Amino acid sequence: MKKINFLAILLGTIVSAQTSFTLVKDINPGASNSAPSNFAVYNNKMYFSATYSLSGSASGTELWESDGTSAGTTLVADISPGTSSSSPTNLYVFGNKLFFTASVPVNGTNTSGVMMSYDSSGELKTVSTTVKFPTTYITSNDKLYFKATNSTVTPTAQRLYTLDDSMQPSLLDDNVTVMFLGNVGQQVIANGQYKTAANPTWYQLFKLNGTSLELLQTINPNATAYPQNFYYSPALGKTFFSANGGNGVELWVTDGTSEGTMQVKDINTTNTTAGSSPANFTECNGKVYFSATDGSLSGTELWVTDGTAEGTRMMKDIIPGSSGSSPDKLTVLNNKLYFLVNANGGSKQMWTSDGTDEGTKMLAALPTAFGLAVYNNNLYAAARLDSSDQIGVELYKVNLPTETLHAENIASPKISLYPNPTHGEVRLTNVQSGVFELLDISGRIIKTGKFQDSKINLNSKAGSYLLKISSDDKKVNTSSKIIIQ
Repeated sequence: MKKINFLAILLGTIVSAQTSFTLVKDINPGASNSAPSNFAVYNNKMYFSATYSLSGSASGTELWESDGTSAGTTLVADISPGTSSSSPTNLYVFGNKLFFTASVPVNGTNTSGVMMSYDSSGELKTVSTTVKFPTTYITSNDKLYFKATNSTVTPTAQRLYTLDDSMQPSLLDDNVTVMFLGNVGQQVIANGQYKTAANPTWYQLFKLNGTSLELLQTINPNATAYPQNFYYSPALGKTFFSANGGNGVELWVTDGTSEGTMQVKDINTTNTTAGSSPANFTECNGKVYFSATDGSLSGTELWVTDGTAEGTRMMKDIIPGSSGSSPDKLTVLNNKLYFLVNANGGSKQMWTSDGTDEGTKMLAALPTAFGLAVYNNNLYAAARLDSSDQIGVELYKVNLPTETLHAENIASPKISLYPNPTHGEVRLTNVQSGVFELLDISGRIIKTGKFQDSKINLNSKAGSYLLKISSDDKKVNTSSKIIIQ
């Protein structure tokens, strides 16, 4: 397995614990991308779409599964045979089935937007070829709801559907055009508008009442409010979303009632119609994080809210100035937030936050990164690690740092290494035997091995390195900056 580490050595006094990446599988061999995306966890495996092509055969972009190992990362099915792609999207688990949208051959013609399902027995099934392009799945009171179109009617309007007892799509309300769905606990809400309204494209906030949709609140009486990015926070008991109430697209919240639906804060006040465009909502440690811009001092950055105007603030100005870092793919693992940002020059960076300014920091610089996922209490990334590498954007397991080591504490009376600088041989105090890793300043592992008699022979070219040491008795696990002459 390929493993690359990224280090940060600040001012020569602090050595950051490392974030390393272990290649799960080179799905699309060579420099071409498999570009894993649309992650979902089902039946103790991780499912996603990925592109595969090899000399002599091709399967395009299809459905894959992984148990986190190379051998356990396999193609589920070549749904659209040959070089064509089924391009699975909108993966969602309901009723012990994995639902998704795909392009499949129907009566000899490759048809987009087909609703498919896959179950634990390995059965791949076409759910519907007429109710198409299902998106924004919501589970409420043990029922599945989604927005879809119907190719048998004109126009193919977007409507609210559910699955009936035979697991077939069933139209709920033909009177309201639906653009997005969300929920407040078990209450289904929607971006919608009556098809007979005087302005049928002025979308407002609706809610499901039984089997029909009804207006919850007219957020903007003079134009479309277009509420979207619905995110329910269990900790706060409210749903956050973005909407245009007349002062631009800003942060809103609802508890499912008209009285409890309100703007949280006008973040961008540069002019009367400017908006902050909040998106990418994710809850972590009782607060909701999201991306937004204040329009004056910063670009799109990481923000946090507790549901009040006073408790809504920018978490950190990651890239100062108007360009912004545009955080996305916000993901939570073990009470920490992980996300990707845009760096200067079009590259990506992986960051983490524990909710404090000092705990919001970069973990790795990446030429390209498409997404993050959590599976079996581990973080995974679809990324390319080196722009000159012969591996494209593939699936990696992210080995997260566990501590930050201070150089002045490494060479303590208990553990020290000498000479430093060295011509190759390093001696240790109070450590008899163990294993070591030598990494260059880009984080690439240069050499690994075992050592005995408190002596390590590095035999590497001149330069600055990081030496990781782990003793056989597990009592020592430390790192130190070292210079080889």
